[in-house]
Amino acid sequence: SGEAPAEPVVSTKTGRVYEKRLLQKYLDENRQREPQTDHELSSDDVIPIHRDPPTVKPRPPTLTSIPALLSTFQNEWDALVLETFSLKQQYQQVRQELSQALYQNDAACRVVARLMKERDDARQALATLQAQVSAFEAPVPQPSKPDVMDVDAGEESVVVDAVQAYYEKAAETAKTLSKSRVKREVPADLTSADAWKKAKESATIGSLHTTTKPGIISLDLDQSAALLLTGGNDNHAEVYSRTTDTVIGTLKGHTKRVTSALWLAGGGLSASIITASADKSVRLWTAKPANSEEGKDVRSMGWTKKNIIKHHTSEVVGLSIHPSAEYFASAAADGTWAVHETETGDVVVSGSLDSPLSQVAYHPDGVFLGLGTSDGFAKIFDLKQQQVLATLDVASTCESEEGRRVNGLHFSENGYYFATVTNTEVAVWDLRKQKKTQSWSLEDLSAERFVDARFDKSGKYLAVAAQDIHVFRVKGWLPLVTLPCADTLQILEWVGDLSTGIIAACLENSIHVYEPAAQ
Repeated sequence: SGEAPAEPVVSTKTGRVYEKRLLQKYLDENRQREPQTDHELSSDDVIPIHRDPPTVKPRPPTLTSIPALLSTFQNEWDALVLETFSLKQQYQQVRQELSQALYQNDAACRVVARLMKERDDARQALATLQAQVSAFEAPVPQPSKPDVMDVDAGEESVVVDAVQAYYEKAAETAKTLSKSRVKREVPADLTSADAWKKAKESATIGSLHTTTKPGIISLDLDQSAALLLTGGNDNHAEVYSRTTDTVIGTLKGHTKRVTSALWLAGGGLSASIITASADKSVRLWTAKPANSEEGKDVRSMGWTKKNIIKHHTSEVVGLSIHPSAEYFASAAADGTWAVHETETGDVVVSGSLDSPLSQVAYHPDGVFLGLGTSDGFAKIFDLKQQQVLATLDVASTCESEEGRRVNGLHFSENGYYFATVTNTEVAVWDLRKQKKTQSWSLEDLSAERFVDARFDKSGKYLAVAAQDIHVFRVKGWLPLVTLPCADTLQILEWVGDLSTGIIAACLENSIHVYEPAAQ
């Protein structure tokens, strides 16, 4: 049978051991013949064998048949399914715990963000309230408007004298500058075109202005280019020192974005500042006494509000300094413009156009005013004659309102080249002929939009700002170099009288500095 006998017996004839049950069955079927022999075998020839102790029946072998294999596989499968079910239970439990932890973390982050926003809003409200209280405690004298207000003889005489003084100063300045322009020669150490062909970015300045309302939309440099004056969407203007790599002054008080911020008298630590804002006001700022002390702690430096000018009744879109530095012009979105004294802020000349204004720029001689409109025109205005001398159709045929808006104006120092900027085109006009002498479309420079264009102080180079900065030599309009910048590039300025660099500001609150190769 292949198994150990349960009742073993031994044959007296052959001495073989058999299972009693199986042997008896074999003898009955084979005429009492012993298995595998011819001997007759009776029950008397068989002797039982007694086991003491009885042997344990061995476990039958497994996995030797298909049923055994199927049974084993079934058992293994059941165990695997049970283990998988247990793991899924644990997995679901861990997921629930993780989801709860993530929910709690997200809720905590939201609470922190809300508290930070409330803190920033509270700080902004406090700064605005302090500025308004200061303005209320020290009322700003409103400029006289003899064309719309009744004045007595003494006041009228003062107004007439101020206007006459402005026209005389403008004529004197124009005469001097025109004469010097004729005799002016290109500086021998002006940065060469070859040096600009090898220009590259030399520094990046980040973390200016606040992150709650990011965006630098105004930029001006002092004469040394060591101090950067920026205006931002966060309602502030800031003065950044490249020498110490710190913000040494934050000018707070405007309640809306600062659209323009300019240095007076060439800028510097002791110079005054003017700012314009979408809150309809222009502010004059004077330097603190500590600014002139070397080694003074930065916290004691800065600029304080001197005057608030509320001549305009809509957003002030731009400012421009007269070449004499004794006057400045402002323009508003409602089409009004005004010329102010830099010392007091008083209006000496004002007027309006029948188009909304978007830009303003003084001619290098200071006699004319360039005005850009939101309906696609640039106008050259004679301040003394109070009339428009030239109207240049920049983009009046553009279908979109945003595309018609003139985003930039800039006069060349030669006095007759005039650059205009819209979203889709940069053009250079010859004012002698009142025609375009050169233009670039988006396809020409592989750009998505244009934001600014500036002649350098010598009038020999032109920088065009799109996503990148394209530098051209004015003679022949030869492209010199393309300087990569951020997609949020907003405005640029040339460095110094010798064109030793370009500084650009972006909407993500960064400043990029570019320098030509050493000559």
